[in-house]
Amino acid sequence: MTGLHNRSHPLRDVLDKELQQRTFPALTAPSRLCQFMLTVSPASRSSELSFMQQLASQQGSHFSETDHDINLPLFGGSLRFEKHGEFSSYIFIQSGSEKQLFDDPLDFLPAKNWLDNVPGQIFRVVQLSVITPAQLKSSADTNQLFNPDNCISSMLAGQKARIWTDFQKHAEGAGRMLLLDQGLSPAALGRLVQQLFDLGNYRKLSLLGWPQSRQALSKLNMLEQRLSDITQRIELRLSDDEHLLNEITTMAAQTEHLIAETSSRLQATAAYYQLTLDRIRSLNETPIEGLLSLQDFTERRLTPAFRTSESVVYRQHALSGRLGRSTELLRTRINLKLEQQNQQLLASMDKRAKLQLNMQQMVEGLSLVAISYYAVQLSDKAIDALGYWLPQLDTRQWQSISVPVVVVIVAAVLLWINRQLHRDKSR
Repeated sequence: MTGLHNRSHPLRDVLDKELQQRTFPALTAPSRLCQFMLTVSPASRSSELSFMQQLASQQGSHFSETDHDINLPLFGGSLRFEKHGEFSSYIFIQSGSEKQLFDDPLDFLPAKNWLDNVPGQIFRVVQLSVITPAQLKSSADTNQLFNPDNCISSMLAGQKARIWTDFQKHAEGAGRMLLLDQGLSPAALGRLVQQLFDLGNYRKLSLLGWPQSRQALSKLNMLEQRLSDITQRIELRLSDDEHLLNEITTMAAQTEHLIAETSSRLQATAAYYQLTLDRIRSLNETPIEGLLSLQDFTERRLTPAFRTSESVVYRQHALSGRLGRSTELLRTRINLKLEQQNQQLLASMDKRAKLQLNMQQMVEGLSLVAISYYAVQLSDKAIDALGYWLPQLDTRQWQSISVPVVVVIVAAVLLWINRQLHRDKSR
């Protein structure tokens, strides 16, 4: 055994435990159940864990942080607790028959104020009575227990059970489900009851996205109309491109904010809708002629709400894509304008460079005159000095000869310097 334990995968026991969780206890008819479903925020999970650990300890059981469900004996009945992603359910189970199939749901609790210590908000309360065929014959007419306009009834589990419900809250403050057991085993009956509770929970949770979808639709209509106006202004060039780009950027930020606000809820809506369909298929339902079935009710009421949420997701991403394409269009136009401006600037700089070159050549020409003038003056001074020491020297003749010689020498020197500079630049 030690060798097997040493070679076990680290998640072996964890996954085995996970597979064994969420198994509903076996039931026998007659029995009455009441489920209190509460939405729980992540911040309240620690309080919920402490409450359940204390309750389990009082009943001689243990509840750990990794546990998702537990069955506890409680005051002549039993309590089943289930923890899900964003909600938890407390199902009180009482065996035996009562005179009234449906009564005050608080009568199932150990005390009237028992729920005051439970964290979360009450999202759904439903009573389910499991009866035998003998009880059905002796009980009152089922039409008196449910709203005849919305009553749903069908055969389940291969026609071994029948369900009645109307999916609405009654005077006692809870929904009602009546289940007729016609030969199911206790384990099969427990699974069927769990599927019915799950069906109702997931169906209602999938509707949480509907109010957000309606709000998002109004915002989407406004954003799409604004984008249509901006697109027309882009086409007709009625506004400055930079101003239009700022408007589209603001709209893109608003759209992404809207997607961030709704995406989590709408994704959860799609997941809960799929879980609802899965539970309906697992019920193995057989419709009864002339009566609304669970599948019919889902297709008539739940599917349109889901399609609305689905359309919001599609329109949000479509709007985001259109905004992206409009932004790229404007940026392309702005970049073209900048390129044109840059070309004009380069042309202007080229023109200025040519003008500067002409001015430089003119200055070079003037510099030849200026340098020649000063060189001639120096040569005159030098010849006058020589005439002082050499009286026989004809200074006027030499001065007249020095003028063209000096000019030629200065021009040659300047030409050589200019060539050297151009040669260095070409390198």
